[in-house]
Amino acid sequence: MSERDWGLMPEEVIERLREKEWHSRRTLKARLKGERPFPVSVSLRPPRGQEAVSDLERFHRFISAWKAFPDQGCVQWESRSFRQLSLQEVPVRFLVRNVGVLAELLGDEERTALAAWERRISFILAEPFAQGEDVQRELFSALVDNLDVLRKFSEDDFKLLVRLIPQLCPGLGGGHYLRALPVVHVDTKFMEQNFQLLERLIDVLYVGDVTASGGLLEWLNCRKSPKGWSFVRPLCSCSQSALGGLPILQMDTETLLGFELPASNVLVVENAQTGLALPSLDNTIAVFGGGKNVSWLSAPWLYSRNVGYWGDIDSEGFSILSDARRRCPGIESVMMDESTVEAFSLRMVDEPSSVDFVPGFLEEHEAELFHRLREGAFGKPRLEQERLPADYVLQCLTNWAS
Repeated sequence: MSERDWGLMPEEVIERLREKEWHSRRTLKARLKGERPFPVSVSLRPPRGQEAVSDLERFHRFISAWKAFPDQGCVQWESRSFRQLSLQEVPVRFLVRNVGVLAELLGDEERTALAAWERRISFILAEPFAQGEDVQRELFSALVDNLDVLRKFSEDDFKLLVRLIPQLCPGLGGGHYLRALPVVHVDTKFMEQNFQLLERLIDVLYVGDVTASGGLLEWLNCRKSPKGWSFVRPLCSCSQSALGGLPILQMDTETLLGFELPASNVLVVENAQTGLALPSLDNTIAVFGGGKNVSWLSAPWLYSRNVGYWGDIDSEGFSILSDARRRCPGIESVMMDESTVEAFSLRMVDEPSSVDFVPGFLEEHEAELFHRLREGAFGKPRLEQERLPADYVLQCLTNWAS
């Protein structure tokens, strides 16, 4: 140990405790739950051998600082002999007995935070729904895991939490969306904003039933919020009439999985602006603007349809095509071939990012084009959909649809 290594001063110990025991939320929560027991012990690195004698001024500052420390119950002293010095009482270790002492040592902010946590946890554990030794133990652990969430609650929001918990029961949603949940006094946006905390607490109160059901939404029998929106546009009058006369609409992934689009031809287009510019096509509906979201293409009703995919001719476009074909094996690529690239190679541009691997569900000619693009065979590696002229698009789509 060098001369600079010995003698931790009080302010150094306090900052070390703040960093390692309080700012480290994982450690703090483990302490509160008893997974890492108190006391916290910090060696004060007392001097050994000639160290004290070699720097007497520092040695006296070290001793004086710890003698002046206000909470002597935390300081462990030992009698030690040093050459050229009489027997000395030396501080050797700093002990923090519990989390209350830790908060007191660190200051007003930590003391206030701990008091707020204790008050709110105690309030919840005193509620009728929280009674029972096992429930109390598991609920305490769940609340400790969400300390920062509890602290951020306003008093009004905390009261909403306590009022909401006993109202939640299996099947309450009745097959509706979460925002339509029939709860009293509590707005369902509050529930949506604090979903993970509620899921954990309700799972404790119902002894794991929420987890066994697949999550809080399933346990409540609530529908998942729509996601994965795509535009749906009929490209002929018959298809438009079958869709209630609407020229364009949006559907989420779940709806597309279960709703059979009323046309024999289904054209999937990567980009929204390209989909809006599509020409009229008999017995055809276009689904576009979903980008990488092609999960709906696993819908069984598509097996009886002529399905086409048109994306940018680049690594990303071929990656999406591969994912689409993985879900819908019969899908056919449209205008994603070498003849299209050769015809409009002067319109090609750089690709900002590229897929590093060859997608696994490309047909042989598609994989070959992918390789040639990567090798720079056409100068630039990307031909965007929007760069193809309308007459060429109409000709290719007409051939595909017929």
